[in-house]
Amino acid sequence: MAAGKDPINGDDYVHESPFAKLLDMRVTDPEDGTSTVYMPINSNHLQLAGRVQGGIVVALADYSFFRAVKPLLQPGEATTTIELKLNFLAPAIEGVLTANTKIVSSGERAIVGETEVKDQDGTLIAQSLGTYLRIQPRTGT
Repeated sequence: MAAGKDPINGDDYVHESPFAKLLDMRVTDPEDGTSTVYMPINSNHLQLAGRVQGGIVVALADYSFFRAVKPLLQPGEATTTIELKLNFLAPAIEGVLTANTKIVSSGERAIVGETEVKDQDGTLIAQSLGTYLRIQPRTGT
């Protein structure tokens, strides 16, 4: 989990991964199958019309989903997104986006989760439903 007292304003904040650093996504997970990821919007996130580019919102939702899945994996297990459906409901322009994910179902092979992405005013920007596949460690040769 990331270090720092405040994921938005904390001076000692450390990004959890190179990908998170690239998009400035900041994690505060309780490690219980839920996730909250913050992303302060900056000019690199915007498309020409001045709104956050849709792929950035998808990446935020998918990353929050992964962070919720991570504590559910067994040692040596990996995972990959096999399906992600996202509805865009409002434009994001400035401030901070927050993605909140909860796991709906965690089976032997598939994990299903729901994510809401909201802006700093609580406006629902996007909602997604996704599926991750558990990848078992290889055994033998």
